[in-house]
Order: sequence, then structure tokens, then C-alpha cells
Amino acid sequence: MKFIVNFAKTIRNHWKKSIVFTGIGIYGVKYANELYEEDLLRREYCAEAKKFGDQASSFGEKSRKITVFLNPAARGGRGRKLFEKNAAPLLYLAGIEVNVVKTEYEGQVKEFFKYLETQHVDGIVVAGGNGTLVETVTGILRKENTTFSRKVPVGVIPVGETNMFATYFYGADKTEVRRMLDAAMAVVKGSTEKLDVLKIEGDGGKTTYALCGLQAGVYRDARGRASKYWYLGPLKHRFTYLRSSFGLWPPVMHGKLEYTEARDTDIPVKKAAEKFIEEKPAQQSRSFVMSILGIFSGHFRSKMQKAAPEAEEDEVEVEYTNTHTVDTNLESLEITISTGYQTQERKGISLGLAPANISKTHFISEGWRRISEPIWKMDWDTNSQVPCRRVKLEPEVNPEKESWYNIDGEQFEAMPIEVTLLKNKLKFFKCQTQPS
Repeated sequence: MKFIVNFAKTIRNHWKKSIVFTGIGIYGVKYANELYEEDLLRREYCAEAKKFGDQASSFGEKSRKITVFLNPAARGGRGRKLFEKNAAPLLYLAGIEVNVVKTEYEGQVKEFFKYLETQHVDGIVVAGGNGTLVETVTGILRKENTTFSRKVPVGVIPVGETNMFATYFYGADKTEVRRMLDAAMAVVKGSTEKLDVLKIEGDGGKTTYALCGLQAGVYRDARGRASKYWYLGPLKHRFTYLRSSFGLWPPVMHGKLEYTEARDTDIPVKKAAEKFIEEKPAQQSRSFVMSILGIFSGHFRSKMQKAAPEAEEDEVEVEYTNTHTVDTNLESLEITISTGYQTQERKGISLGLAPANISKTHFISEGWRRISEPIWKMDWDTNSQVPCRRVKLEPEVNPEKESWYNIDGEQFEAMPIEVTLLKNKLKFFKCQTQPS
């Protein structure tokens, strides 16, 4: 009893220190509990991955070969640690043959794909942020061997600072650890989904490919400057929109815009796509007994992942006649060009244009509203949305001022571009339950 009385007097006499240490104690307990729950989650996923590995080895299945492009500099140098702690154990326990390629400079991944062929890998995994993923997608689709993009699926382990595509594809409502575990388990299970890709052709034959889309204008510029105000802490994301409203207003984008609308009256015309013929290795035959056992055990899963025949629609390219093209001057505060991944009816490219005459107050309030929206969101309700087959953009660039595009979260120099949509172009490892 005496101890309780003395403890109460101490708190009363030193109430300020007591509040501080109580807050620190509560935070410490909460942090320790989060670490404990994350550790339990890792154990649960590891146990599930081991079941796949044991099942494959018991029937003599050949190990799948996965090449991982790891950016160790991601997340301030924590990329390697995050991958090895959350994703790598699942891949190894599943009996997958993992070849890790650590990137050292920009453009290295694209160079690597010049020598990588379908017989070398059964899948590609990107362990990095937006930049590593853009390089990987671009490197795959620049290959002369088009069979590679049709047969080799891609996985993404989101260990970067911002993971625009992975946050959307693997779930924006999950913790970072859960998202990485789900992404790794998607590779283990091998279920895939075909996704559309934007082909962005620039001056000088420069071609980049995007999974989400392109954004340019005052909102992109404001968001890009937020890191300059690091000293404001979490308020930097709000201050950047306030600061961007100073000076000449409105900062309208000017240039030429040409787009072909996607209409129901467009007439599709199929033409044969160019094929890259490669020699296929002979398949290993199975005994009748092993085949029957495989049906009940589900071990044919990996076989189907490796050599599932492509549908006929993937062997043709579709062009359209009876189309309508609009040629106009660009006057807008913002332009977005996306794959239309946010909409249920994906008719084509989604072209978004913001009004050119909004007030500063409206700009600030809209910018602050976007802070709480998912990082992958691009087709904003405040912009007019036009479904298109093709978009050609020629922005007016001030030589005294830098102008940039945001492509899948990465910064690219603004230049004249032509954007087309490649339907069902790449296969990605997906979770069994996709985000709504």
C-alpha cells in the first residue's frame, strides 16, 4: 500500500515527465506488438509456401527458375533487407530456383533482357520501386523475341519507397509487410493475369512502357516538389500545394493534342502479329500412374504455369476503322493518360483533362483531397475523361523551365509523345483475391 501511495505522489509531483514517459511506453508496447504480429504472419506464410515445396519435391517436379531483379538501394538502402526478410524465404521454401541480380546503375535491367530468353527462366520478379518495374517492363517489351512477353510472367515485390502499381495490384488496404508476403506468395502459387500496357513513343525512337499511366501538369509538379519541404514533416504534402499557388496563375499547359476516340461504332480489323519462332525443348513424358497421382495431388499446377498454350486472340493485333480523330489545342492544368485500369469497362486509353480556369482555392482543396487518395489513382473525377484508341501529345516546353512527365511514379523529361494501348500484353503473378 505504501508503494502505491509513494508512486502516486511521484506522478503528481512530476506529472510532465510522467506524461512523456507514459507516451513513450505506450508507443513502445504498440511497436513491439506490431513486430510480433508481423513475425507470426511471416511464419504462417512460410508454412504455406513449404507445403508447395514439399508437394513438388515428393513427385520429382523440376524446380521453377525465377530471376529476381533486386534494387538494394530502394527504400533508402533497405531494399535488400526487406526482400530477404519477407519474400526470399517463401521462394526458397517453395523449392524455387532463385537467381538474384542486384542492380547497380540505371538502365542495367534493360540491358540484361537483351540476353535473357525463355529457356533461362520461368518467371521474372522485380524487388524494387517504380523505377525498377518500369525498366523491367520496358526491357521485356523491347525484346525481339515476342514469345518472352507472352510466356514469362512477372511478379513485383514492393520494397521501394513508393510502389504505384504494386499498391494497386496487391491491395492498397494492406500493411507493407502483408503486401510483400502476398506478392511473394503469388509467385509461389503461380496464378497469373494478363494486363494492358501503355506504349509511349517519344522523340528519337525512345520508347517506354507503363502499367498505370502518365501524368503531367500542376498537380504532378506540386507533388514532385513536396520532398523539398522535408523540414515541415508530414505538413510538407499540404504546403507544397499552397506554395504552388503563388506566382502567375493559372499555370496552364499549352500545346497540341490529337486523339482517336474509342467508340462502339469503331470496326475492329485483325491482322497477323509478327511471331518470333524459337525451338521448343522436348517435354519429359510421365508414366500413367504418376499422371493419375498428379491429378489428385494438384501437382500439375506448375506444369500449367510453364507451358499453357496462348489463346488465338493473343496471336493477332487489332486495328480499327471508321474511327474519329480529334485535333485540338491543349489548354489544361493537368493531363493524364492511363490504361483505364480503374474502370470496369476498359474500352481503351483513358484520357483525362483538367479545366484551365480553376481558382487557387479549388486547386489547394483538390490537392489536399488527393493526399488521402491511393497513390495509384490517376483517373480523377474532377477531370473530364475520354476513352481513346491513340493519343498524340506535343506540349509547349519552355527552355528556361524544366517540364516533366510522371510515368508509373517515375520522372521523365517532357517531349512530344504518341501513346497506344497494348491489350493483354504481359502476364503478372496475382493474388487469389484481388483488391476491389
